[in-house]
Amino acid sequence: MTALTHHLSLVRRAWIEDRATRRDRRIPLETAFLPAALEVIERPVSPTARITTWLLLGGMAATALWLTLGHVDIVATAEGRTIPADSVKLVQSVSGGLVRKIWVHDGDVVKRGQPLVDLDPTLSSADEAQAREALLTAEIDVARNAAIVDGLSGGRGVFVAPPGTPADVLDTQRRLVAAQLGSARAADAGLAAARRSALADAAGAADQMRALDANRPLMERQVKAVETLAARGYASGLRVLDMQRQRHSEMGSRDVAAQQRTRGLSEAQRFGEELNHSREQARQTALGDLAKAQSDAMQRRQDLAKASQQSRMQRLVAPVDGTVQQLAIHTVGGVVEPVRALMVVVPDGKLTVEAKLLNRDAGFVRAGQPVSLKLEAYPFTRFGTVPGRIVSVSRDAVQDEKGPSYYMARIAMDQRTVTADGRKMTLTPGLAVTADIRTGRRRLLDYMLDPVSRDVSEAARER
Repeated sequence: MTALTHHLSLVRRAWIEDRATRRDRRIPLETAFLPAALEVIERPVSPTARITTWLLLGGMAATALWLTLGHVDIVATAEGRTIPADSVKLVQSVSGGLVRKIWVHDGDVVKRGQPLVDLDPTLSSADEAQAREALLTAEIDVARNAAIVDGLSGGRGVFVAPPGTPADVLDTQRRLVAAQLGSARAADAGLAAARRSALADAAGAADQMRALDANRPLMERQVKAVETLAARGYASGLRVLDMQRQRHSEMGSRDVAAQQRTRGLSEAQRFGEELNHSREQARQTALGDLAKAQSDAMQRRQDLAKASQQSRMQRLVAPVDGTVQQLAIHTVGGVVEPVRALMVVVPDGKLTVEAKLLNRDAGFVRAGQPVSLKLEAYPFTRFGTVPGRIVSVSRDAVQDEKGPSYYMARIAMDQRTVTADGRKMTLTPGLAVTADIRTGRRRLLDYMLDPVSRDVSEAARER
């Protein structure tokens, strides 16, 4: 405390003496005529040195304040290129063929659905016609079997021809339906007639049984009467035997009639079962044929759809609005191989940037961060930068065969034009881009001291 007081008193005394010296200091003209030794002593000190000193001290203080309070952006740099937001569309031929007409050239602007290339449709048209004919035949089979099923189920069995059926085929199919239904009905009629005959035989036997049963009491009284007369001597024994034989014969006839009735009913039941089985069998067969015909018709429809699609694909059209590039065919009549890339269509619309992000920066880049895009074709010192933002960052690194691994970042561009020489230039896919991604901010002092801190933290580790 005493030392501090002593130093403060010395500073105060020096300041007082300096003030006194300034008051007594002579002007330069007064010292100009003094002897040389006195002139050096009495001449006042030049204010330039003092001002320079204070300016240096002020500059150092301002610099320290700026380093403490000032901040700079932390920027991660990534190299990339512009690509369409919807990706480039590849135009290919599925089955190949001969080139009939080429509608476009490299660089042409096309609209969605606009024809690009026509291939020879001869084979595909023939396949489509054959598939259509096969489908009509299958549909005719379905209609015929449906009419037969309807007729066997008690309906009218009318053949309803599908559209496009020729008149001669229509007549033939109607005759065929009538013939099959007639054959089935004839078989049913034969069994029905046999059943009716068996029922008639059973009914006749039943009538005979009723007649014999009605005559039986009378026969019993006659036999008893003859036996009574024979016992009194009024009738011979032969008469008694004859009456007994007659009664026994009628009883036998009744048994035979009962057997005939049972046999007739059994045969009628058997014929009825055969009739039902025949009808059901015919109906099941017709249903099976109908199901098979329907399955075949479904397959034929698929074949026709495939053939129609193949025929339509003989004309290649633009999948999106865009620009034709990399046209690989130029000769009408040339052969196109299946799945060969014929051209690409670069879609119109927004552009995006695919940038390669180094591993050291990947951990600090997030979706939504602002980006300044510098285009190699348009130097940013003259044309400025294009603003954008991070859309996504790949979850895994991509190994580059010629360099270190990197993460792929997708960057959305806020505009698709730059102003060059007073006019707007539309950006195109494929431009080389340097992306400056602002990942954060830090103080200038931290930035200046970072190398020192790193050296200090890594120092004294050597063996």
